[in-house]
Amino acid sequence: MRCPSCGFENLAGADCCEGCRQPLAGEEPAGPEDGLERDLRTDPVSLLAPARPITVSPNDTLGDVVQLLAERGIGCALVTWCDALVGIFTERDVLMKIGDRYAAMKDTPVRHFMTPMPEALKSEDSIAFALNRMAVGGFRHVPIEKDERPTGIISVRDVLGYLARHFPELLAGRG
Repeated sequence: MRCPSCGFENLAGADCCEGCRQPLAGEEPAGPEDGLERDLRTDPVSLLAPARPITVSPNDTLGDVVQLLAERGIGCALVTWCDALVGIFTERDVLMKIGDRYAAMKDTPVRHFMTPMPEALKSEDSIAFALNRMAVGGFRHVPIEKDERPTGIISVRDVLGYLARHFPELLAGRG
């Protein structure tokens, strides 16, 4: 059963959505049946045009990965091993886990600083489900996987762009 709140596909007979923990039985969510609310529930994350992920090895050094992020002007790299996603390393990891110790740690493998086994989405998951995952987990970047291999990455900026494209519709609804 697909959750009407976030679009997560639950097992038949489930009482609560595994994605957003909202009850599955009872009334449909309040609100209009068209517009932004409907689109958030039905539009897949593939509409956000996920960026091709930049991948690194868990054995790459912190210095090499930070340099790669800086050169590419990106906020994260996916850490893969044999094409499987094993971690994510973000600019937040640099600030929170390394800070002013960078010079002493730059030759250390990035696996010591990455967030292991990050949550990932499928390209057909709804944008509402992605927003829920980002909000609940405090994520600014979420990998997109197909067949357990990373194929893309979305960010809060991608979701904001999607919402901005709906902004004229939102204003029209207030008039």
